[in-house]
Amino acid sequence: MLPIGFYLLRAENRYPDPQTEAAAAPYRNTFFDPDPQHPWNQLYGLLFIRPAWNGQTYGLNVLDPLYWPSTKHLLEPPLHAKAIAQLDQFVQSDAAHRIKDPVKRALLQRMLWALFDNWSSHHDFYDGEDQRDFAAERRALQIRLIRIMKAIALTDDQIAALPDNYAREVASSKYASAYDPARPGDPFLPATFYTGGDWVNLRTDRYEQLAPVHVEALSGRSGFDVLLSLPGGHDATLAYLRELNSYQPKWVYDGNKASHFVNVGNAPPYLSADLPQVPLLTKFALVRRANLIDTDGKIAQSPITESIQIRVIRSELPDNSSGGEQTFLMFELDCSALMKGEGGLVALGPNQMTFNGVFKGEDLLARRDRFGTDSHGESAQTQSCFGCHNRAGIFSMNSYIQFFQSERTVEPPVLADGGSSWYSMRWKEQQYDWGLLQAYWFAQ
Repeated sequence: MLPIGFYLLRAENRYPDPQTEAAAAPYRNTFFDPDPQHPWNQLYGLLFIRPAWNGQTYGLNVLDPLYWPSTKHLLEPPLHAKAIAQLDQFVQSDAAHRIKDPVKRALLQRMLWALFDNWSSHHDFYDGEDQRDFAAERRALQIRLIRIMKAIALTDDQIAALPDNYAREVASSKYASAYDPARPGDPFLPATFYTGGDWVNLRTDRYEQLAPVHVEALSGRSGFDVLLSLPGGHDATLAYLRELNSYQPKWVYDGNKASHFVNVGNAPPYLSADLPQVPLLTKFALVRRANLIDTDGKIAQSPITESIQIRVIRSELPDNSSGGEQTFLMFELDCSALMKGEGGLVALGPNQMTFNGVFKGEDLLARRDRFGTDSHGESAQTQSCFGCHNRAGIFSMNSYIQFFQSERTVEPPVLADGGSSWYSMRWKEQQYDWGLLQAYWFAQ
């Protein structure tokens, strides 16, 4: 029997080093133009298509760049020098103006913005005994990204005129418009999120932010609307919110009266188990829309919908409280389809594997299973959503129960009709990475 070291060495040498492979040649693609030699395609291949330890490449036509805080891709030699040279060539040749299509310009800017933010966060990179932060390398890349982002920026009017791809997808009738209890796994896409019909677009009067985990995970580059629809429609939903907002006490100090559906801490106060509950077939939705940077260097919300998550409460628990089993659906933007004039919102299958875009840490493409099984951290997105929202009814709404907050407020937020996606822009303007971007933007 061979020693275990043999198998470890074999796994280590199974594939070429990703950095060396990436530096050898550009990744050919036709993402922005039919010509693979087009400078926009070459830029896309350099920045966003990445090799992994399993010999495959990832990143073509993904919603968000496959970068994590610990990612060293483009920071280490020899790839860093190649990246600097190619970015300089792109800027000096005025390649930014080779494409006039505002949709393509918007899609490239949002991806470059994500890279800028990723390189703005401080992270110590460990390699054996060595520790580096690659500050000079990150700064050199960021300066060049800003030059391109400015060159492809759209005016406010151009951003407002970008396609409403949600409305476009609804008009295509590709998906059913309503939930069918007899076919709970079938995707449906309501046409009424923003019509004042059966859905209420929630806002909070007291704490401003809904979906804070999602806003912060994307560093405010996207806005999020949280929507609610009870079976009785818009009026029934508003009536439920009034009942929920007026109910007292929401917090209790007696553990026997606490909700056993959610753990909000081991110490009182606890969330009351007697909070008014939503009925069966209540629907929750989370709609993510792209923010962009206009020609004046300001944040503007675009009409482009990047993803939609829908949950339907469809079973009762033993004590007759709604919750338990839920339907989880997710639609994600196919950028290539959007550039072709389609809506581009594609329903993910229940077991479709994607890279988690909310809870980020280690570089999943650089990670190797030490026995060579090449696990890269992909997960079924809808199952991942269920892991965070699997509680009963209203208790499954984490921004209401403050599940991710270490310190609870005096009361849960007061929910009303009005929308909250605008908040991401205000939040972003208070962040370090936005201040750094502004410094580079107006210094050039």
